[in-house]
Amino acid sequence: MSRTKSSARRVLGGLLGFAGLVCCSLVTSHQSLVGAGEIEHHDGLRVVHLSGTPYELGLQHGRLLREEVRASVSRLLQYFRHFLKFPLVRLLAVNWWLDSAWEKAQPFVAQDDLDELKGLAEGSGVPLRELYRLHAIPDRTYSCANFAAWGRATKGGRLIHLRTLDWNIDAGIQRFATVFVVRPAGKHAFVNLGWAGFVGVLTGVNDAQLSVGQIGAETTDATFRGEPMAFVMRRILEDAESLQEAVAIVRDARRTVGVNYVVADAKARSAVVLETTRRHLRVFTANDAAERSVPYARPMVDAVFRADTAVDPVIRERQIASGGEPRRPGLEDPSGSSAYDVRYLGQAAGLSAHAGTLDAAAARAIAKAVGPGSNVQSVVFAWPEVWVANAQGMTPAVDTAYRRLDAAELLQPTD
Repeated sequence: MSRTKSSARRVLGGLLGFAGLVCCSLVTSHQSLVGAGEIEHHDGLRVVHLSGTPYELGLQHGRLLREEVRASVSRLLQYFRHFLKFPLVRLLAVNWWLDSAWEKAQPFVAQDDLDELKGLAEGSGVPLRELYRLHAIPDRTYSCANFAAWGRATKGGRLIHLRTLDWNIDAGIQRFATVFVVRPAGKHAFVNLGWAGFVGVLTGVNDAQLSVGQIGAETTDATFRGEPMAFVMRRILEDAESLQEAVAIVRDARRTVGVNYVVADAKARSAVVLETTRRHLRVFTANDAAERSVPYARPMVDAVFRADTAVDPVIRERQIASGGEPRRPGLEDPSGSSAYDVRYLGQAAGLSAHAGTLDAAAARAIAKAVGPGSNVQSVVFAWPEVWVANAQGMTPAVDTAYRRLDAAELLQPTD
């Protein structure tokens, strides 16, 4: 791990009638300071520290990463806009597609999140409306795989949480990968493994040792009139200290689209899966009895895992994901879909093969086995270690080198 600093200190001193001014400057190569914000590099990863009120968090983010935020937002929105043939039509169509989703969601977005986006716009110079469009994207499209294992399933009983984000490598968001260490005033500090310009959470861990990941699970029971998933996940990291509190946050949220969440607690050595739609939520624990009654499910002792496929019958009946057909009654066999055959069964096979010996290295091997060509991020949480891989160009994240972070060190109090 490398860490370098750039700082300027002014020391005013007086002694026995002397008054003097001493100015000292130490300049090195890889760190910048803006207000309370700070950039440093750990094992090849860009780490940005933010602290303060929501507006201050956004302002620091925008000022520290001004050019990266501008490029990230521009590139991602242009990616969506290039599909239609006529430039003016595609600009208007994509703007409408994202604006309509955000306009429905905005009344349910917390004021803190809106204030942070306002600060980000001011700090970066990116129009606030463009940032709104960016933050409407996760509820529009995504897919992934997640597992958490502990106790008898792992080496030494340590909790291991794997999260792969399989979105679209062509969009190029991996170019702007950033680790944010966020200390919101009055809330839990957390690590957000994200991208310049994005304040929601798709992958992260907080100072209470809770880690989160999600999987898109497309369903007909969906709306954009609710709190976007990425902000619900952020609230888990900001507000929860236990699995029970995390479950309550998701249960009580005004949810939008179908999502399967995996939330793990390294302290308690336990984890849960939450299958959700707009109106339905089902919590699954390890070796859940409800899973044993579903032919395509593979329940395990001391482990939970998911891809897109829901196990709960009520939720599965409404799914489009994994070959679901809501117009036909009963549970459709998900076999034949890559979400089930590769990501779900692949995790099951990997967990079985490493039963009792699973460690961070084995988790990375499982990620490689299940990660598709669209994989933009792969993260293994093994508190306090966090192993992070990001796609490089068109090389999927699971095929690149993982970089190591120490979450306990990053999240230690600054006072």
